[in-house]
Amino acid sequence: MSSVTHHSVKFLNPSFVLAQSGIGEGMQVADFGCGQGDFALAAAKLVGPEGKVCAIDIQDSALSSTRSKARIGGLLNIVLVKGNVEVSGASGCADGSQDAVLLTNLLFQTEKRAEVLHEAMRALKPGGIAIFVDWEKEAPLGPMRNLRMEKEAIEKLIIQEGFVFKKEIEAGAFHFGMLFTKK
Repeated sequence: MSSVTHHSVKFLNPSFVLAQSGIGEGMQVADFGCGQGDFALAAAKLVGPEGKVCAIDIQDSALSSTRSKARIGGLLNIVLVKGNVEVSGASGCADGSQDAVLLTNLLFQTEKRAEVLHEAMRALKPGGIAIFVDWEKEAPLGPMRNLRMEKEAIEKLIIQEGFVFKKEIEAGAFHFGMLFTKK
């Protein structure tokens, strides 16, 4: 567990979140909607040189940012994929190939939530971990509140896709986090 305490984490800290996830050396991790790459980089450090992180985004600018940060950080275990995680198979991940899938600040951006979760389920190995982090519905910062979902509604949606709730994780003052596994 990270030496960072909850009280010192005011905003979303990828290293702190992932320290609670069970991601470790040699794992294969997919970061769905990697954005600027902060979670992908944190995961790459945890999985080490024997592991691999597949950073997936539909936007070239996000992939470019992730590439730059990976190079600066000397992280050679990140593979960039331009893909639409709303489409089955478009993540670039083979069926059952991933030990973990990261779904951070993603579901508020799409109306195709079930499709994204289905793609995560398809990519995960049995027993694999889905790490979910998103904005608190009433947080004073972040995207428009009408785009956000209540934590309970998201948990229900994820369970409906076949995931098993494992535990809540700390994700700072403005986000919530949950861990799920694939049966």
